[in-house]
Amino acid sequence: MRTVAMNEAGRLTLPEFEIEVDRERDALILRPALVLRREDAWAYTPEHRGLLARAHADSRAGRVKRRTEGQLAKLAKG
Repeated sequence: MRTVAMNEAGRLTLPEFEIEVDRERDALILRPALVLRREDAWAYTPEHRGLLARAHADSRAGRVKRRTEGQLAKLAKG
């Protein structure tokens, strides 16, 4: 739970948030919004998350190879 301060005039400054309407409970649910830099957004695309899930599955299954920094540099150069 977050604490929000009120100033002398009785105003509240809220962080950015998302609102969900819960009609069953007749309630508004406020959640802190996730704000990320545009140049980092690629990491959260479904495509990238799928690649990451596959990589984790390979790692858990033992399908890994050890490489030195030099070998990685060669791979990066093509």
